[in-house]
Amino acid sequence: MFGVDVDGWVEQNRSRDLYELVREPVQNALDTGSDFDVRVDYGDRSVVVEDYDPAGVEDLSRFYDLFSGSKQYDPEKRGRFGRGVKEFIGATEETVISSTGGTVEFSFDTVYDDAVDEYRVEASREVLENECRSRGTMVYGSNSDWTENDLQRVEEFVSDLWMPRDRELGLETFQPYSEKLITRSEPDATLENQYLPTIVFEEGVQKEKHRRTPVEVNKTGPGEGGIYELGIPVTSGEEFPFLFNVHQKTPVTERRNELDNSYRSELMRSLLNNRLDLLEDSELEEEYVTQYLSQFSHKTSDETQQEYISRRFGNDSDELLVYSDSTPNMAVTWAVQRQLPMEKLNEYSRNIRGILNNQCPSVQEWFNEQTSERSIEPVETPGEDQEDLIQYFEEDILGRTSADNVDFELAYISEDSEEGQTHATYSPVDQTIYLNALADEWNSPTPVRIGTALHEIGHHETDPDKDGHGPRWYHAVEELSGEVIQNLEQEIENLE
Repeated sequence: MFGVDVDGWVEQNRSRDLYELVREPVQNALDTGSDFDVRVDYGDRSVVVEDYDPAGVEDLSRFYDLFSGSKQYDPEKRGRFGRGVKEFIGATEETVISSTGGTVEFSFDTVYDDAVDEYRVEASREVLENECRSRGTMVYGSNSDWTENDLQRVEEFVSDLWMPRDRELGLETFQPYSEKLITRSEPDATLENQYLPTIVFEEGVQKEKHRRTPVEVNKTGPGEGGIYELGIPVTSGEEFPFLFNVHQKTPVTERRNELDNSYRSELMRSLLNNRLDLLEDSELEEEYVTQYLSQFSHKTSDETQQEYISRRFGNDSDELLVYSDSTPNMAVTWAVQRQLPMEKLNEYSRNIRGILNNQCPSVQEWFNEQTSERSIEPVETPGEDQEDLIQYFEEDILGRTSADNVDFELAYISEDSEEGQTHATYSPVDQTIYLNALADEWNSPTPVRIGTALHEIGHHETDPDKDGHGPRWYHAVEELSGEVIQNLEQEIENLE
């Protein structure tokens, strides 16, 4: 049965939450593109998932050959490991699956083995090729040990599904009887072309890879947020008041119920940068907003920063913009009086020059004095070779990465690093990488110059103040370098 130790397989899956196992046949039903029904019976302790795909499943071995299937190769399909419905089957005492290719019945009986003085599982499988459906697939599973709470969580899980457009899900319960129709409602927002990590399989090896995908967003209450993968709930109870439905596989744990915090941050950063209007003014000071603005202030557009400041603190030009540690990095508050301490202003954020220029020019001169130890003077007329190199960096290096847009500019920089004269520096305020004309001619692409460009793009992709040259910056540069190499290899392969 399944080509593995049945006792271990059954024990492993019966110890899991039932709703996690029901997710497998539900995912299969969603992937068919048809409407489908789920029936939960509190009387005989059973769950049924039935779809109406005209093709159905002709090859019944898909239901008992472990690791079969090809959905793991498609980031927009929900399958991953080829185990799918077999895990649900392993948690039941009886399963019946019927489709266009016939019917297969499974049973699992726990018996006592006197010879070894322990309980073991006796499993059987019967294929009935003549008992076919005209369309669709029905999966029935039951287990007398499933509790009312187990079945109720299944009901809640199904009720929370984010249905695709023009699809219907019928949910029926028995003993007591109830029914509801679950359809799609229009999301509050859709974030198009989000560059997010997903799971792909290349030459049989699972890898994480970035690709662009839409993300639907619905507003909910604080503490009720969550992340969905292709309509399937992955996390719930998130502190932020949004539900995100990502239209591709997410890099979840094997149990598919946890995501790395960086994934949450990327979703919230993009939402705040594109749809700050979904938040009420009273919400802008909440931690579920400020923490994501703080972490990614260098990636927040000027327009969003100005809208945030204006809506949260007002637009009185007579007031000073003061930075404090109440909101780290971005750290913006409007002063309630003119004379507030500003001694540590430069420690809190490197994103202040543009904001000060636009919002409170009265303190710009003071700020310039605090940062006078470094001077960046753009070169007015770069040479033709230098302009070609800048174009090469922007199109052939930056263009082959997933990094956000950043400008390159030749400049005279009067700032020394620990190793000597600075070759380049990234300015989060200007969203620009300045190439130091005092340290290099910058007239042709060399490995060292390309490395310098990737070094500074790494600062652009992380938080220069917080991350410096630490692990996050190092990982960003490593990933950027890999993307450049991978894209070049692909282009060479295409030429061949």
